[in-house]
Amino acid sequence: MPRVIAVTNFKGGIGKTTTTVNVAAGFAIKGASVLVIDVDPQSNVRMCFGHAEPRRSLYDVLIDNKKIPDCVVQVRPNIDLLASSDALLQAQSDIGKRPDWGRVLENALRPVVRNYDFVLIDCSASLTVLNLNALMAASDIIVPTALEHLALQGLRQLGRNITRIKGTMGALRMIIPTMFDGRNRQSHRLLASLREEYGTLVTDPVRVNVRLSEATAEGKTIYEYDPRSNGAIDYAALVEKLSEVFNFQAKPMPEQVAQPVNNGLPNPARTAAPVEIPPPPQPALVSNLQAEEKPNFRGPVREECPHCGRPLEQVMLAGYRVYFCDHCKYKRQELASGVRR
Repeated sequence: MPRVIAVTNFKGGIGKTTTTVNVAAGFAIKGASVLVIDVDPQSNVRMCFGHAEPRRSLYDVLIDNKKIPDCVVQVRPNIDLLASSDALLQAQSDIGKRPDWGRVLENALRPVVRNYDFVLIDCSASLTVLNLNALMAASDIIVPTALEHLALQGLRQLGRNITRIKGTMGALRMIIPTMFDGRNRQSHRLLASLREEYGTLVTDPVRVNVRLSEATAEGKTIYEYDPRSNGAIDYAALVEKLSEVFNFQAKPMPEQVAQPVNNGLPNPARTAAPVEIPPPPQPALVSNLQAEEKPNFRGPVREECPHCGRPLEQVMLAGYRVYFCDHCKYKRQELASGVRR
């Protein structure tokens, strides 16, 4: 069944649009057909894709009753975008007067949702009529959150509103910690607090990475801009986790849209995390689109695992020296030469 996923949080500046764009791109690289809907009047999604303002937008669908296929634009292979516009600011009062005001978006999606594997809805940072429509239309909700005190406090308010709107918290699939700085004790402390409160809903964090903001400025996804950056690795791992949750298997890409190896979705297991992050365990391998030689993970023992004391194994991967423990899943990497980006 197609999944309609709302990417939401009532706090701004915590990576909602960045998450929406790069999760959509990751699914598309794995062969999924994706529709991205921007319900934020700031129209940041189209700018992240480097696309000009389209002739028609979500406003035409919600107010003028245009069909979604007549208003979408293809921004990447396998990705259609139903863009936003500042006209949505005045549209909310018009939508609020309708008897079906909470299900306008859901009703518009119904005829086309089966044309896609995933529909990702990028929400703004407040509980507006448009965001409520997004939550009502969504089968699943994912919540990016910065690792700071005010953002974590806002999660509880968001949870209460999800329960009020959906009748249950069951639609909440993932909480995604963003802007994780492994050098900062507070990041580790808040991540542990988040996991203590929400358990397995909390994914591995997305690390602070300047490449993510640079990619946005260039109108590119992180996989296009720097597929070996920490941002690309972390979002690749997130896409793999979502694929597991939604039982999505990678599809073969047609020849005409096949990507070069260095533009494919990076494999998080081939470029290990530079900081030690507490459990849950590392996500499964991301399926690369191009055939790659499997590394030999049986290298010489270098030292003992600092967690369980068992011998660490070592392997060279893509210019990194990776140490790992088969028993407790500890992993550490060192750049064999040069400076980390």
